[in-house]
Amino acid sequence: MIRPVDDGMTGQPAMAITVKLHHMGQPAGHARTIHEHAMFLPLLSPTRHDSGLLNLLAGGALLVVLLAVLTWDGLRDVVAEATGLSMARGEMLSLLALMAIAGLVVYLARRIWDLIPHTRFSTEERRILRSLPQALARGEIQPHFQPVVDADTGKVVAVEALARWVKADGTMLSPGQFIGLAERGGLIRLLTKAIVEHAVRTAAAWRELHDLDIPISINLSVEDLEASDLVEHLIALCDQYGVPHGAIRVELTETQSIVHFDVVNKAVTTLRQAGMAVYLDDFGTGYASLSVLHRIPFTGIKLDQSFIRTLRDDPRADAIVRASVAIARDLGLSLVAEGVEDWETRDRLGQMGVRHIQGYVYARPMPASDLIAFAQQAQPVAQPALTLSL
Repeated sequence: MIRPVDDGMTGQPAMAITVKLHHMGQPAGHARTIHEHAMFLPLLSPTRHDSGLLNLLAGGALLVVLLAVLTWDGLRDVVAEATGLSMARGEMLSLLALMAIAGLVVYLARRIWDLIPHTRFSTEERRILRSLPQALARGEIQPHFQPVVDADTGKVVAVEALARWVKADGTMLSPGQFIGLAERGGLIRLLTKAIVEHAVRTAAAWRELHDLDIPISINLSVEDLEASDLVEHLIALCDQYGVPHGAIRVELTETQSIVHFDVVNKAVTTLRQAGMAVYLDDFGTGYASLSVLHRIPFTGIKLDQSFIRTLRDDPRADAIVRASVAIARDLGLSLVAEGVEDWETRDRLGQMGVRHIQGYVYARPMPASDLIAFAQQAQPVAQPALTLSL
């Protein structure tokens, strides 16, 4: 039977399997218990920090082995015959073999667990995960829009939809608190689908109510393209709301995790044929950016902000940006620099030939209603003069 015991080392209770051995060859009513062993089997303590799933794996494997071996009566006969031991001693040797097998199973279970990507959630993280679907249903999680500005004309040429969670009491949960958590908790597709639908509805409203024809960029991951029908859903949404396909852009993220290039290539080709621009996001990061750019028909690239933010002080970042600009020019790709926070960086990018700028130098992400007013006025093409009031 299985019962709690003291493991003898930590003072913590552990689970052990108690095994009763009986002499063979005796009538059932006269069976004499040799010993009651609570051995090898300190399974994982419920009060330790081991994962509950690991407990399940190890305990389940041990029970399977016990059931499989102990019901095979021939095992003891084989051991006795091979060793020449008496039946009782052969029985003990069989048990030792069983113990070794069970120990190996526990070891393998631990090793397998170490190889499985897993995560543990804090109490606060579990609370956020539980409330996320309800927040989507209540409309608390909506896209805010960050403009992409043509530095030469000051006009807004596109916006990027970025998820923001504004609670009913007006407090905001930062993206870093829930987007990565949604990925780890298996809710990212639910979140992505909601943002996509909201973005398409917003594009329809802007065109119908404000005569505002600005493409909206949405972020899709490689997993979205590889393992779902999100591409077809996106195209169908545009048709449902009367939004031209060209009014939606896709920014493909996490391209370093591409496994099925043929599937991703087909999805990107489908989007391109439907009239949607597809950008390679975070260009320059990941070991395979150039390979991905070569194998998949993108419309443009977005320079990763890690290079942009160090452009002024890091010659290597400067060289990478210049090389990226040359690649985009030679391949006929559009190029956007994101993460531009100051006028000096913006001007240096302009000298390199980068026109489309996204970042705090122009605006932070804002609600759809604020974006309308922002987009209807031209932005400065040079750093505004500093004025002093006396």
